[in-house]
Amino acid sequence: MSDYLPAIVAVAVTAFAVVSKRLGRSVVTGTMLFTALGVVVGPQVLDLVDFTGLLGQPEFISILLTGTLVVVLFTDASAINASNWRDDVIPARLLAIGLPLAILFGLLAALATLGTLEFWEAATLAAMLAPTDAALGKAVVSNPRVPARIRQSLNIESGLNDGISLPFFLVFLETARAAETSLAVSDLVVELVKQVGIAIAVGVVVGALGSRAIRWGRNSGYASHYWLQIALLSLALVGYSLATPLGGSGFIAAWVAGLVFGRADRGADDVDESLPVFAETTGDLLTMVSFFVFGIYLGPALSAATWQIAVYAVLSLAVVRLASVVISLVGCQMRTSTLLYLGWFGPRGLATIILTIEVLDNSGLDHASTVADAALVTVGLSVFAHGLTAWWGSNVYADAFAAHPDGASLAENASPVEARVPLRSRHPRPSPS
Repeated sequence: MSDYLPAIVAVAVTAFAVVSKRLGRSVVTGTMLFTALGVVVGPQVLDLVDFTGLLGQPEFISILLTGTLVVVLFTDASAINASNWRDDVIPARLLAIGLPLAILFGLLAALATLGTLEFWEAATLAAMLAPTDAALGKAVVSNPRVPARIRQSLNIESGLNDGISLPFFLVFLETARAAETSLAVSDLVVELVKQVGIAIAVGVVVGALGSRAIRWGRNSGYASHYWLQIALLSLALVGYSLATPLGGSGFIAAWVAGLVFGRADRGADDVDESLPVFAETTGDLLTMVSFFVFGIYLGPALSAATWQIAVYAVLSLAVVRLASVVISLVGCQMRTSTLLYLGWFGPRGLATIILTIEVLDNSGLDHASTVADAALVTVGLSVFAHGLTAWWGSNVYADAFAAHPDGASLAENASPVEARVPLRSRHPRPSPS
């Protein structure tokens, strides 16, 4: 690796920070810039990094990406679960109906286009690409001209579907391993129950005790606000670090800990809205650096991609997502423009990248490289396709909504959700004059 690579990252973060407000008025997003920079310094362009795809990646890269997902899983889950989002049917349907359908349709698309994949390998890929990441198209969920109910539904879906997808991914990956190694079904079931069960138990304990400890420190006057913010970040790492050596899924544990913490925080009388700021800001920084690393690996994935992988990426972003959204919202009286808006803006991002690392490093699947290349190409396409269309698309949708003669009575404006939004999904932009 080039000795100057850390300096490149540091300069890029500083440069982005000083123009971030101005970029907020353009079609360029931070994830696009950092991904592009990673491609440029990667082996396919300037070759400043001595990597070959994702194989043989250094340990610190794995730590960086894993830590990023752990923090994001915890903070997103705690933020959303501290809100009154359950009062609306749209996010519930997107999660309970749309997410399983996205996995099913993604599986069928993979079998149809990527003929070399076995059934459970295709299922694993579909589960990897099911989570969405609202931070990749922030204008979609922050443009004040878009009905609040629609914006918040996308935010809630994005904040929770990565954690819900993890058990699917775990089951499919372990089943694929078992199918290729002739592992006994009983051993497979025991392993899955252990990983999920331990993760849930650890997450519940960490979230509940952590919430009590932080509240006690604040109310007793023993703790400074600054260190309580740091403690919240540490809780996410505690969940992962305890569950993993015990044989559980650290990612599921971090997500469950966030859910439990957010639930307990919502029920308290002395909720401190500023407490998660440090953890969420750290998550935002780590996310940008992670997309820089992703860009380094995207170049080799693109060079190795076949036309079948390209077709699958397009199907995953345009057809699989749209079909699952439309079916899940049948009977909700949503306009066609709203279904298209919700269906298109389901970016794939951080969770898919980290799960790709898991497949390459630890799975031993026969076609792990194909699964990884398909996932990376899909995320790469999503970064730029959703980033470039986010601000424009949100305004086109808002214009169509505003032009309706009786917009206030539409279902899109009914029962707006008052959901807390993690910092990485906030991107205030001025309304066009």
